[in-house]
Amino acid sequence: MPQADHAAPPRYPVSGWIEAFTYTLAIAVLSVSYVLGQQVGAHPIAFILYAMFVSAVVLLAVTGFGPEALRIMLAPQSWLVGLGIIGIEVAYYILLDYVAPAHGSLLVRLAIPLSMLGGWVIFARRPSRLAMIGTCVVFAGIAPLLLTIDAEYRVAGAAAGVAAASFSTLRSFAAEFHPWNRRATTVMEKLRVTGLVVLVTSLASLVLAGGAAVLIGMGHLPSTAMMPTAAQMLHGPTVLLAAAVGSIVLTAMAALSFSAVVKITTENLMAVHAFTPLATLLVQMAATAAGLIPTYALDPALLPAMAVVIAGVFMIFAAARRR
Repeated sequence: MPQADHAAPPRYPVSGWIEAFTYTLAIAVLSVSYVLGQQVGAHPIAFILYAMFVSAVVLLAVTGFGPEALRIMLAPQSWLVGLGIIGIEVAYYILLDYVAPAHGSLLVRLAIPLSMLGGWVIFARRPSRLAMIGTCVVFAGIAPLLLTIDAEYRVAGAAAGVAAASFSTLRSFAAEFHPWNRRATTVMEKLRVTGLVVLVTSLASLVLAGGAAVLIGMGHLPSTAMMPTAAQMLHGPTVLLAAAVGSIVLTAMAALSFSAVVKITTENLMAVHAFTPLATLLVQMAATAAGLIPTYALDPALLPAMAVVIAGVFMIFAAARRR
């Protein structure tokens, strides 16, 4: 009599789950680092570009440039990925001018409905009914938080949050279709590709920002709050803090995320990633208690919103597993 073939459920190493949760803590630490950057007077563009450049140098010091480095750096998809990565961080840094880190971390989750909508409209990827319900739940959890931003800064804060989510969506789609990123199967190869992409885009952006700062100083370009001046580009605390954040936090985030993906799959990593706002709140409270950042009043809407967003994310990944 033939026996039923019951496939054993997949087993994931504990180390992968530890790396996934550590990754969320690293993101939370990055959020607090941005508040520290604001306190030392770091301009967002200068701070982010220095941090990205240092992170890329550290990654490539570990992995090496490897084969086809120039082709990877010059590929159009690399510039889109790099623009998305830099854009997310600059927009998020600006967002933290208006809201607490935990609040901002939740607003950036707007990338979830944006990604779902973009995949449907641009790539004709119609989500399942459960995925659509989950996406609506996520949006319903986040949208009311826009109204909790102080009225004076609500438009600017909402714009920064939507910009961060939009850049996150751009980065995700560009990375999906990046030929070398798609072919990379090992952690080291993924880190190498990421290092090359971030190196070329951050270096080019630094050159442009530095050139613009010189022209602003000479009076050939108008001074704007969005562009750093020469003094801001050469600001010692900005350079030092950005170097620390880039070499430690951003590099750790890249290594942990890629290693966790290999061990527990993208779906499980993204499910854990849904807890990032909660981790950010905990790190925010710890940093406040240590006197590193200002005290933020805990908005009563924050914890319910986190619970709703987590529920929506788990509905989306339940739908993905069914498929």
